[in-house]
Amino acid sequence: MTHKAIARLGGLLCFLLSAWVSASPLAPTEQDYFSELPEVLTVTRLAQPLNETPGAVTILDRETIRRFGAREVIDVLRLVPGYLFAGVNGAHPIAAYHAPIDEFGARNLVFLDGRPLYNAFYVGDTFHGLMGVLVEDIERIEVLRGSNSAAYGANAMFGVINIVTRHAADTPGGLIVVHEGENGLRDAMARIGWGNDAASFRLSAGRREDEGWKGARDDRRIEQLHFRGDFRPAADQEAMLAAGIIDMALDAGRGTKGEPWRTTGWREFFLNGQWRWQWAAHEEIKLSAHFDEAENEDRSPYVPDPNVTLDYSGKSRKMGLELQHQRVFSPAWRAVWGLGFEHNEARSKPLFNREGAVVSNEARLFGNLEWRPHAQWLINAGGFLSHHNWLGEDFSPRLMANFHVTPEHTLRFGASRSTRSPNFFELAADQRFYPKNVLGLLAAGERMAALAAYFNIPYRLAYADGSLRPERLETLEAGYFGRLAPRLTLDVRAYLERMSEMVKKVAITLPGYVTPTVFPSTPPIPAGTPIPVASLANRNGFTTRGLEYQLRWKPFDEGELWLGQNFQEYVGHDPAVKPGANLPPHHATTLAWFQKLPANLDFALLFNHWSRMSWGGPEETLPVQRRLDLRLGLPFRVGATRGELALTGQAVEGSYPVWWARRGYEFERRAFATLRLEF
Repeated sequence: MTHKAIARLGGLLCFLLSAWVSASPLAPTEQDYFSELPEVLTVTRLAQPLNETPGAVTILDRETIRRFGAREVIDVLRLVPGYLFAGVNGAHPIAAYHAPIDEFGARNLVFLDGRPLYNAFYVGDTFHGLMGVLVEDIERIEVLRGSNSAAYGANAMFGVINIVTRHAADTPGGLIVVHEGENGLRDAMARIGWGNDAASFRLSAGRREDEGWKGARDDRRIEQLHFRGDFRPAADQEAMLAAGIIDMALDAGRGTKGEPWRTTGWREFFLNGQWRWQWAAHEEIKLSAHFDEAENEDRSPYVPDPNVTLDYSGKSRKMGLELQHQRVFSPAWRAVWGLGFEHNEARSKPLFNREGAVVSNEARLFGNLEWRPHAQWLINAGGFLSHHNWLGEDFSPRLMANFHVTPEHTLRFGASRSTRSPNFFELAADQRFYPKNVLGLLAAGERMAALAAYFNIPYRLAYADGSLRPERLETLEAGYFGRLAPRLTLDVRAYLERMSEMVKKVAITLPGYVTPTVFPSTPPIPAGTPIPVASLANRNGFTTRGLEYQLRWKPFDEGELWLGQNFQEYVGHDPAVKPGANLPPHHATTLAWFQKLPANLDFALLFNHWSRMSWGGPEETLPVQRRLDLRLGLPFRVGATRGELALTGQAVEGSYPVWWARRGYEFERRAFATLRLEF
């Protein structure tokens, strides 16, 4: 980090603090400083206040989500410092934590009521899962900014996003929400809740559609139906059962040779259950189980050879079972431990060249010990041990310490190691087809595909031999959480992260996969020439170091300010990668303001700024990106019905470039109206 960046950060903080001290009409009270901090459930699996978590956490509650006017979870995550937002197009949006190496979101672990939304089929993504959430049902979102494999295992590498929906008992009656606006934006959602103290239920249905980004063919339609039931079988027990169906039609493709524009289909069904038993005053047992089944439809002609159909279709299934035990031994000692099992399978003859399923099984053992040796000290030691049938055994540890300098100011520091398991395509890909049109392939510059057509041998798009190792991330971090003044909190994270064993695309040769004789091209390809095949290999990764903070300030009851910034430096360690590839922004800023205005109006502003960055090679570097969203809402009541009319403007300063510079994709300025009725 440069001295200029540090000075800019310090100056901004000093300005805000001086403005608060001089402008606030309130004198500090004991209640201001010692009011209860929000509890976090995600980081160690133990409920902890924000100043005792072993990591930096952003909490987004349902009131913030509503006032911001978010249509989906990706929108809400723009409030979290350090997150980057893009996607291969507007129909495949993703959020990645401060490193642009993850176009499908596979290195962020996402939960919905304890059910992991990661899907191991093909590229291993979370963007399908994030799109399949109704934001109106969300109670809160907890975002851990940093690795957490010590609590949840593989793929919790660059953060954990824990989405908690509302208890069914808290959503009686009906709700209707409609969005209508530019860019083909048409959303509708309806919900009904019923029940009593012993059992309560909720049924929610929604449809969301828009036309994506300018310059891309990325229309999308998402339809979903969700059920949640909450039960109280006994005074010391509670249970939850959830189920859902999600159907998506997503335009895809980049319009380049070999990857035509097309519409893909995604259908998913899930079941999720939890049972808690508070079987002693200081002891709890939780049993969780989930089941997911998804089907992907993705077929299109191969552009240089339209007689060939490229097929990425297939089915996947995921099942998991977990038992967790939590106990308070004394005021100084708390612990949580558990064991689990996860089964994943994928079926796709075009991707894996096999009739049966590709299967992975993983057994898990995890635990975290919280020790308070002194009133000012809190130590968290945790780890996650797994055995994977492809990858063998792995252990992810974490050791963090929190030191309460005073009750209002806390320092934290420690180290952790996290991993990402390769997905099925990285482990078992065997993608091939028989090309036919030799002249057409030569005209398109596809010499190797033309060669395969000439000799009537399969052209292999990708091959994996199952030898990949998990990616690893080692992290050192230090932080601060404190109340600087009444209603003013500051959360700072400084980090040093080093990634190794990073999975990257490479070209390989396979035994016997060579030219049988001289191929009459220009220049000719001699006999015995190896035909290169795309594959994947573990390579050197990168080091990133940075500083980020989030400041939340409520100068008076009717207004609240959020300010977050991230400053970082990135150094790649793979000499085969061009300098400037996958380059994160050196600095990024998030500013949000929520304000109650006269006449009962509700105003919200969100501004994001990212410096130059690249999701691909250096030739795809994006210029500085800025986005300003504004929302104005008018709550009203008609009898027993509560409602709100709102107008939201996105990118009101103008369109800005996204994803890859050469493609010319832009997020366009747009506006939409919202009607919300609750009865």
